[in-house]
Amino acid sequence: MTGTEQPAALAAPTSTDSVRVVPDGEWDALVARLGGDDVYLRRGYHVASRALEPGDATPALLHVEDPGGELALPLLLRALPDGSGFDATSAYGYGGPVALGEPDLASIGAAYDAWAAANGVVATFLRFHPLLDNVRLAPPAAEVVQLGATVAWDVSADRGELLPLMHSHHRRAVRKADRAGIEVVVSTNPPELATFRALYDETMRRQEAGAFYFFADAYWDALCADAGGDVVLVEASLDGEVVASLQCFAHGSTLHYHLGASADAARNIGASNRCFLAAAEWAQSRGMTTFHLGGGVGGGTDSPLFQFKHRYDPEGEPRPFAIAKLVHDAARYRELAGTDSTAGFFPPWRSHA
Repeated sequence: MTGTEQPAALAAPTSTDSVRVVPDGEWDALVARLGGDDVYLRRGYHVASRALEPGDATPALLHVEDPGGELALPLLLRALPDGSGFDATSAYGYGGPVALGEPDLASIGAAYDAWAAANGVVATFLRFHPLLDNVRLAPPAAEVVQLGATVAWDVSADRGELLPLMHSHHRRAVRKADRAGIEVVVSTNPPELATFRALYDETMRRQEAGAFYFFADAYWDALCADAGGDVVLVEASLDGEVVASLQCFAHGSTLHYHLGASADAARNIGASNRCFLAAAEWAQSRGMTTFHLGGGVGGGTDSPLFQFKHRYDPEGEPRPFAIAKLVHDAARYRELAGTDSTAGFFPPWRSHA
């Protein structure tokens, strides 16, 4: 999807005897009550993330209760390429279920399978949330894959000044940026993201990123309308020109790093390092405790990107990151995938979407 196209709306999924499709107006309060009050689980972010999916997609929050507790699962439902049903996925970033009490996961998994059958959902792909440790809530039938870890920078007030706690390489980079005359401004909920988008697209072209990472107008517009939390923009300028920038989300006690961008002029003067420190200090000054930086490419802890992020809080413990794959209709899966295997990209019919 490119330009100003808007994703088409799908017919609303229906509830079953055991699984309730939560009305839109109840979404955020329910995930908060169950311990998932995080940007990536809120309805606004799921609505925005529709624009990242090819073709049709619709947000849905599923709610299941049993004698041991209750569980909610936020999803995006996507029309299958042949239009004959759906697959489900977590929104881009992090997601997965949240629960209160000790619900019977086997029973809930069976209820979800029955719901999927009633709604024509062939398969589900879940991205778990490292800060919520919700991989423990995966149904027993799910194929859980541990991908690596993410970095959660502890910015709580009792740590004091953050710069001295960073790796020496990053401290030097920040001081280099200051000597170069870099000026950083942090703003919240900007009316538009055009300047950031232009720099981000430039960064993606320089890195030869895939088509997916060149996001449609609809995504940027939706983030400004309602991202599920505050959009935080961190801009580093040199001689009046923005040369590095971060786009983050803030809600509750957590600041999430979402996207980053930099010009060639910023690459050797520590401008990006200065942005990350400014964002962390901004979060700390507002009583937040965690700046979640995410992980490396593919989740691996041995990647240069992960190591770059971990150097901001080298004493911090990486947070495990996992995904899960579920097949609800084996016959339809085989027909669409040409195999019974779930190895590799999942579901396989999305690999070139």
